[in-house]
Amino acid sequence: MAKNSFYIRASQNIGDTGAFAQGEIDIGSYTDLGSSKPEILRILDVQVSFTDSAGELPTMTGDKGDSLCWQITTQSQSGLVLADDTSFVSGGRAGLRNPDSETIPPSQAWEQQIMAQDWSNGYLVAVPTLYLGGLGGANFAEDVYCSVILECVTEPATKATSIALALSQM
Repeated sequence: MAKNSFYIRASQNIGDTGAFAQGEIDIGSYTDLGSSKPEILRILDVQVSFTDSAGELPTMTGDKGDSLCWQITTQSQSGLVLADDTSFVSGGRAGLRNPDSETIPPSQAWEQQIMAQDWSNGYLVAVPTLYLGGLGGANFAEDVYCSVILECVTEPATKATSIALALSQM
């Protein structure tokens, strides 16, 4: 019988200065390797949203371009990491441009994302904390918030899942 999925939500103010900012996502109640029935978390899907503090599209100054970057990792970071970092779970980058002379949301974009749903069976996690971090470029006119919704299931930590988890961390 298939397990029902549930959602973990988090937001992080990634600012408008181009400096990296990070917050924690507590998942310790879903991952427990020390009990008699150890469980791990499988992230099936990640949805991402960028807004201002009011939930609207963040604006950018006129005739400017900049970037938005975000990542979810299993270890605390002081900056963005490459996808080959073993702590990297999911993330994305976007190059944005506002070609208008007014301060409005950017209308031109190039983006790239690596999501849990890109894999055939999601992404296994066995740590008690995930880290949501990123940066909003200095040409944004206000703070940018990165919000994520993770669709997840828990499952027993079996020999097969433990091997899969260990191999993905190499």
